[in-house]
This record gives sequence, structure tokens and C-alpha cells, in this order.
Amino acid sequence: MSNTEQNTVESHRPYKHGRGSDEQHKQDQALFSHLLEFHQQLQRHTTRLPNGICATTTATTPELAKILQAHVVGMQKRFDMGRAIRSWDPLFAALFEYKDQITMTYRAVKMGVEATLTSDDPKMIALIHAHDATLHGFVDRGFAAGREESPKPDWLTD
Repeated sequence: MSNTEQNTVESHRPYKHGRGSDEQHKQDQALFSHLLEFHQQLQRHTTRLPNGICATTTATTPELAKILQAHVVGMQKRFDMGRAIRSWDPLFAALFEYKDQITMTYRAVKMGVEATLTSDDPKMIALIHAHDATLHGFVDRGFAAGREESPKPDWLTD
């Protein structure tokens, strides 16, 4: 798909929480794009917990590991402030709508980051699992996955 076709597709997607145009959004988007571009140099392993997940994502180079760590810090800040990213995607819109029912903790590890997302609500756990599947798709397929709507739990209609 050409850039023009991609921009046309993206411009017709409804952004539930608006499109970001501030400097922080641009920086976060640049980090995300870099990770999608070099997705083949990332590895992700997830352990399912009774109430969520614990996932470790690592990079093959120290430079990419720093970008990955900066990306997670940025996403945590966005999550805490309710500043959605990919709000055209129902899964990501829901993550921000229900953010107060999800606990996210992370820590830097050698060459990457470990993130734990949990909730006491079974619906939120299903949402966490769908988000995890999406992130695995980003690592496995890069920009191809980034252009697609994420899988979502059955209870999430839009």
C-alpha cells in the first residue's frame, strides 16, 4: 500500500479520543515507528497470570533496547494521563476508557523491559490478553500489524 493510500485509509478511521498532534505524541509515535521498523530485532515472551500478564520484551542491540524502554515509559505516562494512542483502534480506545481498572507496572531489564498488567475484572483481563496478542503481532509483523485493527475480546463491540 502506498503512503497516499495508507493516509487515505487512516483519515477515514474514527479517532475516538482525537488525534495527537502535540510534541509528546510525535515523539511517542516516532519511537513506536522505530520499533515497528526493527521488529525483527525484538523478542517478546508472555506469562499469563490468573489476573493478567507479565511480558518481557527485549532487543538485540543496546540502542534498540533504549528505544524500547523509552517507548514503555512514554506509554505508561500516556496511560496514566488518559492520552490515548491508536484511538482509531477499538482495543486501544477501550484500554484508555477502562484504564482505572487496569494496573500496569514495568521495570527495565537487561536489553529491554518487563511489564505486568493486571486487573480484578474478568473483562479487563480479556482486554489485557487481547492487548498482549496485539503487541506480539507488532513484534512478529511490524508495520503490517501496525496498520490493522487489533483483535479484541468478544464483549467489546466498538
